[in-house]
Amino acid sequence: MKKNGWLLYESIDASYNRWFIEKLQKECKTYDLNLELVYTDFISDAYNMELTEIAETLIKQKSVPSFIINRSRNADISYAFEKKNIRTFNPARVTEIGNDKEQSYILAEKLGIPFMPYISADIEPLGKEYKNEPHHYFKESEIYIDIKNKASEFGYPLILKPVDGHGGKHVYFLADETALYPALQNILASPENTLYKKIILQRPSRIKGCDLRVYLINNRIITGMMRRSLDPNDFRANFSLGASASVHTLTREEMFLTGELADALPSDYIGIDFIYDKNGHPVFNEYEDVVGARMLYGKTNIDIIKLYAAHIASVAAEE
Repeated sequence: MKKNGWLLYESIDASYNRWFIEKLQKECKTYDLNLELVYTDFISDAYNMELTEIAETLIKQKSVPSFIINRSRNADISYAFEKKNIRTFNPARVTEIGNDKEQSYILAEKLGIPFMPYISADIEPLGKEYKNEPHHYFKESEIYIDIKNKASEFGYPLILKPVDGHGGKHVYFLADETALYPALQNILASPENTLYKKIILQRPSRIKGCDLRVYLINNRIITGMMRRSLDPNDFRANFSLGASASVHTLTREEMFLTGELADALPSDYIGIDFIYDKNGHPVFNEYEDVVGARMLYGKTNIDIIKLYAAHIASVAAEE
């Protein structure tokens, strides 16, 4: 019997990931799974509601789906569907922790998994000030002064990034205090600034512009990809930003850390990223809840979306 599922995206992300969406829909069809694309932000705007209310509204407006693939990065939506006993890919807890770097570091610390030291700072009040007065010179703001003092006490150089950022957006290398204000200004001036409530100020990796992404489906390692920035001045190694990528055979240490992190957060399709300390040992960097696929299709023969669809079909058949 054919089963219906919803693929949840924000419209801007869906336009960028059109190929992924169409490929996943096509692969799911081979298993008699109909996958309907649903834009979460369109529904939120149309009904003038918070994202937390979307699940209830969708269920009232449409026939109840057998499952949800949530690639909107909003965990509240997944939790709401799970309360209705509707299976979500990834589970809500994965979406929550995978889109909050501080929560992921808290989990890593509990597991004894190494990561680069960091501090966090609340920027939501500063964002509200800036939203009301976009040309506001906030260097004299108590909130900014508090962030500046925290950063100074922690010590430079630092990496500044939003806790819920992704794709290398709004990630800055701060050599000293003079770089702090323009970095924050850029974040607050961006269209996404209302989403950013907190920032991370973190020690940079000693090995610049290099990281490892491990792809997992159903908690099993599919492959590792080593990414390296082609720009010697760019510390970011995101493939979408022009970094090179090559297949990497995981070391025992990398496999162990990946296994510990995966077992602590059972998932359907994620990436786990590592950077390296001064001795070349891997340290946890982040979970990637809405992990992409371009790198694998461009550099390997792995059909990751086909594998993901097979996993979804297997789970759906048991529901």
